[in-house]
Amino acid sequence: MHKAIRHTPILEGLEAVSITSDRSFPRHTHDTFGIGYIERGGQESWSGRGLVEAGAGDVITVNPGEIHDGLALGGKVRTWHMVYLTPTAVARFSDRDSARDEFTAPVVRHPAIARTVSKALKATMARAPEIDRIHEALFLALSAMKGAHVAPGHARERSTGVERMLAAIHDQWSEALSLDTMAKAAGMSRFQALRCFTAEVGMTPYAYLTQQRVNTARRMILNGNALADTAIACGFSDQSHMTRTFARQFGVTPGKYRA
Repeated sequence: MHKAIRHTPILEGLEAVSITSDRSFPRHTHDTFGIGYIERGGQESWSGRGLVEAGAGDVITVNPGEIHDGLALGGKVRTWHMVYLTPTAVARFSDRDSARDEFTAPVVRHPAIARTVSKALKATMARAPEIDRIHEALFLALSAMKGAHVAPGHARERSTGVERMLAAIHDQWSEALSLDTMAKAAGMSRFQALRCFTAEVGMTPYAYLTQQRVNTARRMILNGNALADTAIACGFSDQSHMTRTFARQFGVTPGKYRA
């Protein structure tokens, strides 16, 4: 079973989704902060912050660029709701001067925080959303997450070779970028490049490249670009290729996401 609803955004830098699914999502990234609430069921997920399990009533978080996955516990259906905020939106909806902070806990088990986050999600996903109510609810939710659950972000230490591979991907993500090209940029053999990148980043170079493409495609779709044009611009072989990749990450096809 799989059902995903993308709620119509009414505030810049904010996006909300509700998902009921027994699917498992492969390792991927978002370019935004995410705060969620699991309504029923549970999931296991891996991220740079560790391997954790989350169940009904738990708050879940994700940081921009953080690689993570989501596996349904026991293959059973779970329902969760997420709000994604750009760093600029986080600064706007909170009392912090900087949006460079990071969530430190991938799962928060705290009834009062869970209630506050749940209220914020309901305000964001209401059929007739009220801007002032959303502002207030998000402010309270982000404030509740402070303290032990938010800390200044820190630079992740990576080898020079892997940093060069990342730079190549960020600069040439829309091109036919091969492992040979990335390995050459890193001054490594193909095997060394593959092994080092996967160990330090958490996914293969090709998987990371795919993430850059699908996240760019999401932004282009939101800006009204045609799906076929977006697929070609983002380095996919065709629209079908983009649709399969997009649905694996976001749980919804590009067409439904745009609609």
